[in-house]
Amino acid sequence: MKNYKKISIFGLMLIIALAFTAGCGGTNKPTTTSYVDGKYFAEMPEFDDKGWKDNATVTIRDGKIDDVILNAINEDPAKGDKLTAVANGEYDMKAAGAKADWDEQAKAIEDYIIEKQGATGVTFDEEGKSDAISGATIHYNQFFDLVNQALDQAKAK
Repeated sequence: MKNYKKISIFGLMLIIALAFTAGCGGTNKPTTTSYVDGKYFAEMPEFDDKGWKDNATVTIRDGKIDDVILNAINEDPAKGDKLTAVANGEYDMKAAGAKADWDEQAKAIEDYIIEKQGATGVTFDEEGKSDAISGATIHYNQFFDLVNQALDQAKAK
């Protein structure tokens, strides 16, 4: 009876172990997308209600995302682009109560996209915001869309 109990416990442990590892040894290989080296650009079709039109430039080197630049141009050519406006002190989000300026938040998003090698896997609320990227409180769902548009251009055909 003692041996039967040991065998039963061992058998149960073996079944549990097999159940936990059944999905781990599959033959599914992760899919990777091949990108053609170069610079790719995507831009929103319209200016937003504050006069900005977001854009993204993605650089592919050795088939991987090497650099991402997120920016926006203003419908008033005198205001130029957002990164320049921030550098010139003309677009100061900290003065308006934000924890970080626009360029710092954009950099956090850019770094995330480079690290993850893509702009996926983030859930956005109805305002286009997410808590997925530390330090990024701006609306950035449109930047993920733009990066994905640029990456679509970069896909090897």
